[in-house]
Amino acid sequence: MGVVLTRVDFRLIHGQVMTRWLTQTGANEIVTVDTTTSKDPFMVDVFKMAAPKGIRIKVYDVDQAVKAQQNGDFDKGKIIVLFKNVAELKKAVDAGLKLESVQIGGLGGGAGRKAVLNAITLDQKDLDDLLAIQSKGVEVYFQTTPDYPSATLDEIAAKF
Repeated sequence: MGVVLTRVDFRLIHGQVMTRWLTQTGANEIVTVDTTTSKDPFMVDVFKMAAPKGIRIKVYDVDQAVKAQQNGDFDKGKIIVLFKNVAELKKAVDAGLKLESVQIGGLGGGAGRKAVLNAITLDQKDLDDLLAIQSKGVEVYFQTTPDYPSATLDEIAAKF
């Protein structure tokens, strides 16, 4: 047991994660790692109310997430860890969060961003951060839903 999926998705907890990835992974807990959201009690309550029955929701800032993992909290149950953006993911990895793999599943558009797979966009900073994360031994791959094929970071970087 432990972390069954680590995902970056700017939408955090939303229908797609709840219905598709919870079913696919059999997860019974979602840990959202986002400093801004963790400081907003209203949004934390919204996330908890949005969860299907039986799914625990925790919202941490980066330091809280690292401490929770070090305390063994990520070894209990089947956990999906969600990040809102690549910058927060990199901050967590740099702070000592241990990950085997991370799925890039949803990064919205905007100025300076390039579509790389389905609705996933990257800018140069995201790409550089992901390459740095991968260099630490973390597998980085891109996949929007279980129905779509995945692509490796190396495949995406070659097209960027």
